[in-house]
Amino acid sequence: MNLLHLLRPFWTQILLALGLSLLPAAAQAWLPGTVVKPLFDQVLAGQYGRLGAILWDGAWLLLLLLVGGYAHEAFMGYLSVKIPATLRGKVFDSLLAADLAAVPGSSAGLSGRVLSDLRELENFVFYGLGTMLFQGVTLIALLVQLFLRYTELTLYLLLALPLLALVLGWVGRLVTGYSARTQAALERLAGRMAEGLARLELIRALHLESFARRRFSEANERGYRLGRTRALLGALGFPLGQLSTTLLLGLLLVLGVRQVQSGALSTGDLTAFLTLLALAVTPIQTLSRAGVIYAQGEGAARRVQELLDIPPARKSGAFRKDRLEGKIELQTVGFAYSGEETLRGVSFSVNPGSFTALVGPSGSGKSTLLRLLLGLYPPQSGKILLDGKPLSDYNGEWLRHKIAWVPQEPLLFGGTVGENLRALAPHADEKGMLGALARVGLDREISLSTVMNEDGGGLSVGQRQRLAIAAALLRDARVLLLDEITSALDRSSEAQVVASLEAVRPGRTVIVVAHRLSTIRHADQIVVMEAGRVVEVGSHTDLLLHEGLYAELWNAG
Repeated sequence: MNLLHLLRPFWTQILLALGLSLLPAAAQAWLPGTVVKPLFDQVLAGQYGRLGAILWDGAWLLLLLLVGGYAHEAFMGYLSVKIPATLRGKVFDSLLAADLAAVPGSSAGLSGRVLSDLRELENFVFYGLGTMLFQGVTLIALLVQLFLRYTELTLYLLLALPLLALVLGWVGRLVTGYSARTQAALERLAGRMAEGLARLELIRALHLESFARRRFSEANERGYRLGRTRALLGALGFPLGQLSTTLLLGLLLVLGVRQVQSGALSTGDLTAFLTLLALAVTPIQTLSRAGVIYAQGEGAARRVQELLDIPPARKSGAFRKDRLEGKIELQTVGFAYSGEETLRGVSFSVNPGSFTALVGPSGSGKSTLLRLLLGLYPPQSGKILLDGKPLSDYNGEWLRHKIAWVPQEPLLFGGTVGENLRALAPHADEKGMLGALARVGLDREISLSTVMNEDGGGLSVGQRQRLAIAAALLRDARVLLLDEITSALDRSSEAQVVASLEAVRPGRTVIVVAHRLSTIRHADQIVVMEAGRVVEVGSHTDLLLHEGLYAELWNAG
């Protein structure tokens, strides 16, 4: 029932589509009794007085069939792009606000899942729902006529399918030429969605939900407009197909009239019945596949509903401070991902304005700890205090302006350097941005007008790291969290990033996850972690004298 639940907000439009399907259905059902039977019973019997009226009635029914059919097909085409576009926006908004611990799968897989499932729903709305509405109403109208007028007759006649296939093939080629632009727009839309979903944690940490939502909405709207136009062109297949069928039937009727005059055919009732039965064949064949069509749509709807049902992140507190000192205390903090414990009783303190390094083997919980310090995930046991107050008491938006996270792959968007800095620090002016670039040594390498591709493509890894540090300066972050920012750099780039960090560190609390121990040997304190626990705390010299895990890592170099 997930499909019906997702379509519930669109019931008004679906009922309108049902109403539009009544027009061509009624025209088809009335055609044999209004035109075919009088032609055979009266005109072919030599009573030509009503010939003009019969032809006039037939013309009106043909007009009703063409106009009503196009209106129904065009409206279903509109719904087939409107409904997925609306659901895309809802899913994207839901994931931006979701409890990150409950978001399933990898970011790349999640992006592909969202787009493929919504594409399946788009196909269902147009080819499944629209066809079932129209063919269902048509079949009911034809059956009513058959059972009221010709219950004893069982023969049927099917005409016009080969001609209809030729006409629809021509329309298909027409639509194919326009589809290239639509697919290009959808590809860009997929890139924007992947860009957002691949960096959910960073978007939340830097409070960029509105920026990400605006970029996505622009691409989503363009894809919707192009898809709508393609659907309107595709809808031409219905009136052209019906026109071809009607012309063929008209030709057959003319030939039939001649045969009746020669005595080779019986009266008009039989011909009208055969016409009704022929019109009923297509709805019967189509509706026989309705179960499969619905099952495909239901499967996609279930997966979309799972994403919409992800619980939102719990609301943050309301506490703000005039000035954040940056003292951090962890008291027996524990945390688990999907039941797998990653932090166990972690306790240590970080003094304001100090430089603390987190080191240890891969999988020891260092990066997870940074995510908890950002407030992206609440600790499942223990407490995290910031300036003596629980982290959960702080206002989330305010907190993420005061705590900056620079991961190994910083969050950067396609566009200019200036646009990225303005997104990360909305109140920064040009002078401030140029000053921040200068403090991290980028002013001689790039400018505010330098254009980057998606994810910062066009800049080196070291330049991206320093640009993220510059953004942290513009946000006036009092706490800097850096996650292995030099692990993928060569020695020259590493030296530039370390120099940038030293330039901005005074007066700020800095916590660094380090892989290369040479970059943190001068830290005020080094916290050594293993298997989710803190096993050593001290300075570089003290830890070497202790000859524990840190000394092993240093000597392994």
